[in-house]
Amino acid sequence: MKIVLVCAGGFSTTMMMNSIKKTIENSEKLDIKDFTPMEAIPVDALSSKIDQFDIVLLGPQVGHKKEEVQRLADEHGIPIYVLAADVYGAMDGATVLKQALIAHHKYHNK
Repeated sequence: MKIVLVCAGGFSTTMMMNSIKKTIENSEKLDIKDFTPMEAIPVDALSSKIDQFDIVLLGPQVGHKKEEVQRLADEHGIPIYVLAADVYGAMDGATVLKQALIAHHKYHNK
């Protein structure tokens, strides 16, 4: 599953993406190759890259753009998930990865 994490700027999302990658690398069941590419980008760059990914994660700081991102994601047949501020603030990559996997599964099995 190829993950893109969109944000306003980039610093904190890069930290979150590193936390997600570390979770995958430390897992006995997951393989990082199954999650490549995995990228953190500004929300304004999403339209030019969205077709490279299987799910869009929205950082809480751009949650107000959910409807706009949802329309774009629907055009490409991929789910989006808005990260909770407390999980994001804790840089809890394991929880974010779990939420992404669940959202992706639910979207494609509805």
